[in-house]
Amino acid sequence: MSAVAPDGRKMLRLEVRNSQTPIERKPEWIKTRAKMGPEYSKMQALVKSEGLHTVCQEAGCPNIYECWEDREATFLIGGDQCTRRCDFCQIDTGKPEALDRDEPRRVGESVVTMDLNYATITGVARDDLEDGGAWLYAETVRQIHAQTAGRADGRTKVELLAPDFNAVPEQLAEVFSSRPEVFAHNVETVPGSSSGSAPASATSAL
Repeated sequence: MSAVAPDGRKMLRLEVRNSQTPIERKPEWIKTRAKMGPEYSKMQALVKSEGLHTVCQEAGCPNIYECWEDREATFLIGGDQCTRRCDFCQIDTGKPEALDRDEPRRVGESVVTMDLNYATITGVARDDLEDGGAWLYAETVRQIHAQTAGRADGRTKVELLAPDFNAVPEQLAEVFSSRPEVFAHNVETVPGSSSGSAPASATSAL
């Protein structure tokens, strides 16, 4: 179960279905007030106007106000509906819309507008696509590199936080061909312990 903040941002889940440990009340010292400054508002307007998705919003990250105020963001490509369901993730599971092939260009333009030195790109799992979304990741990297090639501070470096692409070598090769500066893949736990925290589809096969 999840809650929705007044600005439409999803908040953290109130329960964890696979956990055997009860959720405890957080100590007072860990709490802080959200500060929505002018840069946060600009970032929010930009993301909305470009029809983009960010992990900051979709995953209900509590640091969104601080990061956006510093003009830092992690882009979420491939839509806002994931084909997998992992209890450690806040992103909705559902049937994704058709692939938006113009999204890489818009992400590139937004990186230029934000004048980012470093952009992090992640995305939902797209098991509904024949290539698992490999083209989308690769083209997004290519667009960012191309559109920021003339930056005074050098082209924007790109980090991909990618899904496993079902460990298909051809799909991985497509992504690697775009030459991201960093290729990252989260492994939540070792295979022997994954049944208690992730579905079989959340593999650590890479």
